Amino acid sequence: MKRIILTFIILSVYITVNAQCSPDTLITSPGIYPDEITNLDEAFVGQSYITQIDVLTPLDTSVSLNGLNLNVTISNIDLTSILGLPSNFSYSCNPPNCSFPGGGYACAEIFSTVDPSSSDVGYYPLIMTTSTLAINVPLIGSLIQLDTVDYFYIDISNTSASIQQLNDLTFELMDLFPNPTSNYADIQFVIGYNNKVNFLVFDCIGNMVENKNIDATKGINKFSLDVSQ
Repeated sequence: MKRIILTFIILSVYITVNAQCSPDTLITSPGIYPDEITNLDEAFVGQSYITQIDVLTPLDTSVSLNGLNLNVTISNIDLTSILGLPSNFSYSCNPPNCSFPGGGYACAEIFSTVDPSSSDVGYYPLIMTTSTLAINVPLIGSLIQLDTVDYFYIDISNTSASIQQLNDLTFELMDLFPNPTSNYADIQFVIGYNNKVNFLVFDCIGNMVENKNIDATKGINKFSLDVSQ
């Protein structure tokens, strides 16, 4: 579990750029925010994109070495790459070198350098690689641990037509992503008026996996679905 926390923290390191983000110092628990369920903001065709990730890097953790669980101090966690970004998307960090000292706050941003076009519409899973330097490791002094974070994604949608033509009869189911999924998925729909919506979700063999009531508002609505149970 502590290793998972270590991995999560590394994620936050990458991101935004020409204007530095400001870390959220109100965070009290080490980790990366938003979490897997909330995930990153959606992107839209013809609109600039920017989203912030906040991180509180742990000061210490435990690692497994030759079958032994050892308490170690985290010197820093480095974000070394982000794979899978859409075309014309980039990231920057604060600190700018994407190296986050243990016990400190950090933030990152992912942003578009050119507004997404209709050819960019789709679901983009991201793979982030990190390198953690642990010190005060019994017997060996220091240890570098490489990790991969793969639960973030960016979804680019083209919803302008639906939004501009809303009326009382409008109801459009848009995206479910990722699909297929074994853990969490996000579902989006457009409705033309405020109303209560009952969603029944079935798997590919007809088993109902979710029965959810939603207080929907006019326009785009989004909710998360947990299918891990």
